[in-house]
Amino acid sequence: MSRLDGFGPVAWRELSTVARTRSYLFLSAGLLAVFAGILRAGGGIGGGYVPAAVDLLLPLELLVPLVAVALGYRAFSGDNDDRSVLRTYPVSNASLVSGVFAGRLVGLAGIVGGPLAVVGVAVSLVGGPESRVFAVHRGIDSPVLFVRFIALTICFGAVVLAMTMAAAVVVRTGRAALAAALAILVAVVAGGDLLVLAGVTADSIGDEFLETALAVSPNAAYRGLVLETVVGVATDTGRAIDVTAAIAGLFAWTASSLAVIVIFVGRSESVLSGIRRVVTDHVLEPALRSYEDARRDR
Repeated sequence: MSRLDGFGPVAWRELSTVARTRSYLFLSAGLLAVFAGILRAGGGIGGGYVPAAVDLLLPLELLVPLVAVALGYRAFSGDNDDRSVLRTYPVSNASLVSGVFAGRLVGLAGIVGGPLAVVGVAVSLVGGPESRVFAVHRGIDSPVLFVRFIALTICFGAVVLAMTMAAAVVVRTGRAALAAALAILVAVVAGGDLLVLAGVTADSIGDEFLETALAVSPNAAYRGLVLETVVGVATDTGRAIDVTAAIAGLFAWTASSLAVIVIFVGRSESVLSGIRRVVTDHVLEPALRSYEDARRDR
């Protein structure tokens, strides 16, 4: 086996691990139940593909990062027993990281994309005449737009998955890896929007730079791409985001996160342990102790 050929076995091993984990199956079923409840309350299934996408957009900004954190936080964490096995594969660090990422990304696509595909089928079966033409906006509804929505959602999940793996690779224990992953979750779900809001409030971000600033945040970029390339195609809505900047932002987050993982996986164990010790002992562990002390005080 060449070092390049080892990518496939690594990816397959990770995918098999995800497929054998029953909790991920329950997670996918839970997502389907949540989607069904949201669409039943909002009437998205009867309204068509684009209304269904609009109803699911905001919940997915929270649910997709949650799934990505669940899949990614132990991929390279310090107490992952599988890591010593993965290191025995005759592959380069880049192939190892890309294989682990690809395998878990396919798992994420199944966990999130499967329920969304079921929603698309339900819309095609249940939706009335308004599923094809909007009476209000006079826009064209199409299953192609919903497929595009699913693809953008999976891409968003890929970004958060890479960021989670990068945050977890620098710590020593699973507990610290979970804390780092949860920090990424908070930053993705709320951090970007809050920073942009603070910039607009302080007049440091003008109207001409607002679209670009939104593209820097992964969840804002995902939201803007959906509004621009899915909702905006079927309706006459105004421009939601700079599409080029949003795509570049998502790609940059993914590429930089994977690069961090490759660097840390390739470092000598002594150097890596020192970096982890600093991050864990001086950042994550004090934060966890403060949280536990606050809970006891209550």
